[in-house]
Amino acid sequence: MPIRLQLAMSPLEKVWLERAYGDWLSELAVATRTAPLSGDVLARDQINEWLQDRSVDLFVLRREDHPVGFACIEKGFGNVARLREFYVIPSMRRLGVGSHAAALLFDRYVVQWQLDVLQSDRAALRFWAQVVQRYAMDRRREERIDGHLRYVFPSRSLK
Repeated sequence: MPIRLQLAMSPLEKVWLERAYGDWLSELAVATRTAPLSGDVLARDQINEWLQDRSVDLFVLRREDHPVGFACIEKGFGNVARLREFYVIPSMRRLGVGSHAAALLFDRYVVQWQLDVLQSDRAALRFWAQVVQRYAMDRRREERIDGHLRYVFPSRSLK
């Protein structure tokens, strides 16, 4: 099951990303027990903003050339990057797609990573605890900030 990261650029990817981001917003509302946000306009505006922002890399996660998720990386100053958003479509979860894609992302940048997880999203907390533990082992720290659990860890190639 080869997973590939592709920088989002084509109009077809933009349409898929808007739909996937809307789905992610709906899932987030359920996980956090909040009212769902108005999806279509918000999703279109957010995807457009990310595509135009030079400090952001927006990836489509692909499995056998089919889009199965997305990731948004904010490149900070110096050697810091933040994983802002990460989504895998429900039918591809628990198959190793997310953990494989996350490791590819973490290895792609030689940086100190920051990753915030909503403390109210139990599924995301379990997923990221396993992924970060496996990837960073004892080279990570955890902080609790404004309702989030923040992981801070170096990419494997950062000395």
